[in-house]
Amino acid sequence: MARKRISQKPRETILVVTATEAESLYFSQMRKDCRYSNMTVVWQEGVVDLHQLIGLTARMRTAGSYSSAWLVFGLSDLGITSAAVKAQMEYAKRRKVNLGWNNPSFSLWYLLHTQAPRAFVSDVKVIDAALRNPLPGFSSDASYLLSEGADLHLRLYSAKSKAAVNASAYNATVEPTLGLGATNMIALLNDITDICGLADLSHNQKQLGMKRKNG
Repeated sequence: MARKRISQKPRETILVVTATEAESLYFSQMRKDCRYSNMTVVWQEGVVDLHQLIGLTARMRTAGSYSSAWLVFGLSDLGITSAAVKAQMEYAKRRKVNLGWNNPSFSLWYLLHTQAPRAFVSDVKVIDAALRNPLPGFSSDASYLLSEGADLHLRLYSAKSKAAVNASAYNATVEPTLGLGATNMIALLNDITDICGLADLSHNQKQLGMKRKNG
């Protein structure tokens, strides 16, 4: 008698392509902390043209048969304006690439875990300086995430809901002037959760607690 074949839906996968090494390191921390084995993180080194980055991400999405693909970038890192991002949205949609931006840089996403600025902050140095109080020694350079900030994602995780609220409030403040929200990180995180599931960080948080106690 032939065995009955069990039909199982293929597991969905997500690709996160970043414009900077720091962004890549942060999402790699997330992948490890949350045990998201179906999440792939790629730093597209040396490319600073948004249109080209979208095309490269699209090709990676197709080659890897990913269910979803995101391109993460800071507007200051690419030297572009909100209008330039909006101009590429139709192309990105056509290529099935989601855009995860931060204006001016990815440091904004860290800051939103602690506060929502009352007005648009365009200077990356101002944001970085504001982060040195809650995060002593903070630097937006990739080197920080390889040293003092090696557990940054884990340290920020408990404030994730606060970051979402602050992001919504900040976007509402700046969008009328800029024509585009300052960040699209919440849409990206929601997609990661939908595809990868809820994270269990209990073991990681216990280790972090011990590290702080011993430190």
